Amino acid sequence: MDPLRVHRMPGTDGPDGPDPEAAAARYATWLRAAARPEDHGPVPAFDVLLLGIGPEGHVASLFPGMPALYDDRSVVAVRGAPKPPPTRLTLTLPSICSAREVWVLAAGQEKAGAVRLALSGVGPVQVPVAGARGKQRTLFLLDRAAAGRIPPQLSAR
Repeated sequence: MDPLRVHRMPGTDGPDGPDPEAAAARYATWLRAAARPEDHGPVPAFDVLLLGIGPEGHVASLFPGMPALYDDRSVVAVRGAPKPPPTRLTLTLPSICSAREVWVLAAGQEKAGAVRLALSGVGPVQVPVAGARGKQRTLFLLDRAAAGRIPPQLSAR
């Protein structure tokens, strides 16, 4: 792995102090600087983006119904997240979808409903993981419990 291609997302308690919007803007600037012409966008084209899923369908720090789901910037601050910490930074769906491949990891029965919805064509405002799609491939990596509510016609995909 080339360390020059690793860009750790700063925490909301970093050099920007109590201003998570400034931290998001700083990180977006770093990503924009790291993007190559062949990436065709404001973030580097990630080869693989590995994401977890929450029981309500959140992905990254994009929770159902939150304003960040409508944002087209590459990185945003999220305030009022329903689980700790309440203030955080996240990539937006346009940045996530710049990845060549998006892999979604889910384990446990409490994730089964969100997985079912994500694979059933529901919109990303209701179930954000439904909008996390790779340019070339989207792969759901599920244990038996998380896969337990997938309709038979979808499980063969």
